[in-house]
Amino acid sequence: MTEHHRPIWDRGEAIDPEMLSYTIGDDWLQDQRLVEHDIAGSLAHVAGLVHAGLLEDEAGQRISKGLRELLDEYRAGSWQLTPADEDVHSAVERLLTAKIGEDGGRMHLGRSRNDQVTVDVRLWLRAASADAIAATEQLIASLQELESAHGSLPLPGYTHLRRAMPSSIGDWLGAHRASFAADLDALRDAQKRGRFCPLGSGSGYGIPLPLDRGFVAEQLGFDGPEEPVTAVQHGRGRPELAYLSALEGLAISLGKLAADLWLYSSAEFGFVVLPTEFTTGSSLMPQKRNPDLIELLRAQCRQVLADRAALLAVIQDLPSGYHRDFQLIKPPLFRGHDRALASVRITARLVPALQFDTETLQQAAADPQLAATAKALQAAAEGGQSFRSAYREEAGSEN
Repeated sequence: MTEHHRPIWDRGEAIDPEMLSYTIGDDWLQDQRLVEHDIAGSLAHVAGLVHAGLLEDEAGQRISKGLRELLDEYRAGSWQLTPADEDVHSAVERLLTAKIGEDGGRMHLGRSRNDQVTVDVRLWLRAASADAIAATEQLIASLQELESAHGSLPLPGYTHLRRAMPSSIGDWLGAHRASFAADLDALRDAQKRGRFCPLGSGSGYGIPLPLDRGFVAEQLGFDGPEEPVTAVQHGRGRPELAYLSALEGLAISLGKLAADLWLYSSAEFGFVVLPTEFTTGSSLMPQKRNPDLIELLRAQCRQVLADRAALLAVIQDLPSGYHRDFQLIKPPLFRGHDRALASVRITARLVPALQFDTETLQQAAADPQLAATAKALQAAAEGGQSFRSAYREEAGSEN
């Protein structure tokens, strides 16, 4: 069993070690992503304490210098969180105190881990959503370039996966591009959900000290403090859910593109040619080139939907205020982000390499049944008969 560092909330009473291990779980591992954000939040909080006259300038400088040194050391790989750490906040405070002495413990004045972890995650969300937005923009640009190069090629339009009406590669790619553009809007909207700063809300009901919450919010690039203070814990998980909901839409769009490529690149369709470098081989059948990438892309996208559902299950039906349940927001949030970001990035690499079999597309588009709807409409428009009558006549001629 892991021997943990003394919790910052320890009052000298007996602590069941198995209880401690269970409640910590893998939070130390999840918090690896938050180290830099936690230090950034602490630097802003210390500046706020000095600004409010609650911490002497000299002490503030010592604490800030120590935090910056810890950040440099972390980036250099000199330390990381371990299973002995309860969370990132405890680890940073412990390491800072070891570095500069008792002043390290003064950093927590006017702050709870409740508002501390909330600001950490919102800073992470800001960076994560920026990455997802940039990757989606790149994918849209790749689709646009492919559409410009091959958009005039004919393609049967399908309903019920049966040939229905004439269409084109341009219309097909344009539909996918429009879907990703809608996802891009959703990502930008989700990014706005975390634009207010939770620091100064404490455990959920404010801090009885003259903190300038607006000053601290400005230090961290937020639009302002979140108000009322009770909204911070009341809304825990909502910005995260908004982000995963946007990723869910993105995953659905990616999955639909993957499904089309999977079908259209098969021998039965033969419209799309997958580049060899984006396929795998068979251990038994030497002739095979397998679309493992797009099959796993489909599966990963389904998992993003599961990650959103897992996060929603954590936060639904909880009473107001803080609950330890919120600790379990992080795993599905981080998983969903990782899956979606990796998926959109690899798709943006695949799209420019796609090729089309022009002869097969032209043969499929020459199917006379694709013109049936246009013929019925033309007969009704020019012959003075009802569309239903023209529809039946055309149906009879096709049979």
